[in-house]
This record gives sequence, C-alpha cells and structure tokens, in this order.
Amino acid sequence: MRCRIAAFAFALSIVATSACALDGDADPNFGDGGQVAITRPSDGGGNGTKPTGDLLQRDDGRYLWAAPLDDGSVWVGRSLHDGSPDAAFGGGGRVTLPACGDARNVRLADDGAGGAVVWAGSCLVRLDADGATVAGFGGGTEAPPKGFNATGFARDAQDRYVLAGNAGPLELRVHRFGADGIADESFGTHGGTVVVVPTTNGFADINALVVRADGRILVGGDRGNTHGPNLVVVQLNEDGTPDASWDGDGVVDLEPPPGHDRLIANALALDDDGSLVVSGMSSDGGVSCCLMLTRFDTSGQIVPSFGLRIFRLATQPSLFPFFEQRDGVVLLPNRRIVMGTISFPFGAPFTHRTQYTLVRTFADGGIDASFGHDGWNSYTIADPTGAGQTGDYVQMHAIAHDRTDDSVLMLGRTFFEDDSTGDDYVTFVRARFDLVFADAFDR
Repeated sequence: MRCRIAAFAFALSIVATSACALDGDADPNFGDGGQVAITRPSDGGGNGTKPTGDLLQRDDGRYLWAAPLDDGSVWVGRSLHDGSPDAAFGGGGRVTLPACGDARNVRLADDGAGGAVVWAGSCLVRLDADGATVAGFGGGTEAPPKGFNATGFARDAQDRYVLAGNAGPLELRVHRFGADGIADESFGTHGGTVVVVPTTNGFADINALVVRADGRILVGGDRGNTHGPNLVVVQLNEDGTPDASWDGDGVVDLEPPPGHDRLIANALALDDDGSLVVSGMSSDGGVSCCLMLTRFDTSGQIVPSFGLRIFRLATQPSLFPFFEQRDGVVLLPNRRIVMGTISFPFGAPFTHRTQYTLVRTFADGGIDASFGHDGWNSYTIADPTGAGQTGDYVQMHAIAHDRTDDSVLMLGRTFFEDDSTGDDYVTFVRARFDLVFADAFDR
C-alpha cells in the first residue's frame, strides 16, 4: 500500500517510522534497525574524500563487498541477506588483503566459480568461495601505470577481466586480463589501450564500464568543453580499437541541453535488447541540480521514445558529491530502472548532510511516482555508537539488485560532522520494493 506523508518528511531517515510503508522504504529487518555500519580504521580521521568500494550480489541473497582502507589494504567481506557476516567466508565474514600500492578505488567481479576477483587498488587478487587467496593468479609485468584509479571492472563472456579507469587528466585507460589474471596481449598494446576523446580544456574522465556478450566494451564519462563537460560514451571492439558502428567513430559526444552547462555519464547498464541505459548528472548553473537518464540504441543514437531525461528532486537541490561518490543504475526484471546517487537537502532540519538516494523510472524513462516520494527516496545513517553523532555525510559507492526479494542494496562510507568520534564507517542500507507488477512488462 502506498500513502502520502507531509511535505516536511521528504528526507527519509532509515530509523524513522511512518503510519504506513512506502514502496522503497528501508528494510527494518536488515542489520540494526535498517542499517549496517562497520567502523573503518582510518589514518587522520574519517572526514574528507576517500577511494570507493564495490558490491557483488549473489543469486542466493548473500553479497560480497569491498572497502579500501587508508593504508592501501582492502577489506573484502561476505554477508547474509539480513546484513550479518557470513562466517563461512574468511572465518568470520571478512578478509583483509595486504596493500599492493597506495589506497585507491577497489572493484569486484564474479569469477564464475563461486569466488571473486578483486582489483585491490593496484593489483588483481582472486578469492575462492571461502575467502582464501588463490595462488598463482595475476602477476606479470604489464599493468596499468602508477597513479591509475579504477572506475569499472567486469568479467566478460570469455572469462576475461576488463578494467577501466583514469591515470591522468587525459589518460583514460582500458585494460584486459585473461582468465589467469595475466595481461591479454590480444587487446590493445600489451593488454591495455588509451581511450581518446575530444576535449577543449584538457580534462576527461571515465566513470563507468560495461561489456557486451560479444566482447565489445563500453565506457562512459565526460570530456572538457568551453562551457562545461559533455557526456561521452565510447565503444571499443574486442581488440580495443574504436568501434565505428557506434555513432560513426566509436564516440558519442553529447552536449548539455539548453539551459544546462554540464552533462556527465556516471553509470551504465545494458538491456536485453542491446540498448544502453546511461545515468548521470546535469547542472543548470550555480547548483548541480539534476539527475540525467537516457537510452542509446545499438548504433549509439538516443532512442527517440526515451529521449534525454532530466530530473530535479524537490528539496534536494544539490546532487553532486561533497566528497567521493560513485553512482549506480540497475535494470529491474519488470523493466523499471533504478538510479542510485547522493543528495544534499538545503532545508531544515539540518541534522543530516549527504544521503543515499534512489530514483525509479519506467522503461521509457518516465518517473515512477509509485516509488517513495513521487519517484524517489533518500536514506540517512544513524549514529551506530549511540554517542550523539549527527550530521551524517553518506557517500554512495555502489548499488546492487537482489532478485531474491527485488530489493536494492546500497554500499558507501559515512562520517559524522557534529559530535564526531573521528571514526568513519562502511555503511549499508537495503531498500524494499513493493512491485505490484512484478511480472508485468507494463511499459
């Protein structure tokens, strides 16, 4: 059942109660009152920007998660559907991978055998289903250059591992590794290639990666323009060369719409028909106001019936990160689309800062007003210590769809601005979906 609540309650706290549940409320049976928070060891306090982690959802409801630590080491954990640690993994639900470089973004990929492959900031590590490190995986001399920061990682249909990220302002890189973790010499130059996009101010970024079943690779991000960044989506052939079937030269380069000064691709998802759903951000000037959503056909053209959608969330004028942020997008079995981001409410009460935020649309991009508060919902983190910490800054790192109950799990990092203990936390929230048309393709 869906009900309307007073306008002042637009920012949903996961510890709050309501007279009736909303589609998209936090699951009160998950963790401690709807959240899981794990104290994260940090050097010099938890405030500021940190590298991002990742989520990997299992078909049985369990999930793997990864979180980079300040000393370069990496936590990898496995949890049960209710958020409790899976004691069968690593002896207590978590393992710590030793540092193989500076603290950087970490990413996870399913290994197809019950385990996972981890991009641990600067190296590949394979873990078996019990969390033990698989000896002899990876190595070799060809790897991304020093300073590379991963933004996407996936296993393709040929059991190869594809890694994308940024090594500098214009060094956008894609690397591919064989099933053994060794650089794939058939891809690019010694397993890597530099993605070239036009730019007028010397800046460009890769923010997301997906891989087609035939081995072609898509990366999305932005490139500099005289008035603000353009959205770019690049498609590479299986050998790493630009795919001319994608908008003529392998590069979709999309300017912001009238009245907007930036357009950025932050997350990608491939649909069953081969079309590409892209979510991201736009700005109409002084405030980064809006979420962006569009769908490209297999040739790199915007699907006319979908168009370029720009969403503004009431009471949430800022949708750009204050610290680290990694947006997400997932496609649900009933063809709805869920975007994950953070938002910042510029209105009373001021007890919360940045918040996990989900937005749900139909397959054509139209907002699904049956979800949350007319299409969107936000989630805050309560002080897990009971010490009176307020002003939670919640940074989203990943979202994942759990098919066992059609929920969406959110992972990120949280620190508190006021009365802070100085700690920060790896935090999770699970949003419940009440899908009336669970088996219907209504749009």
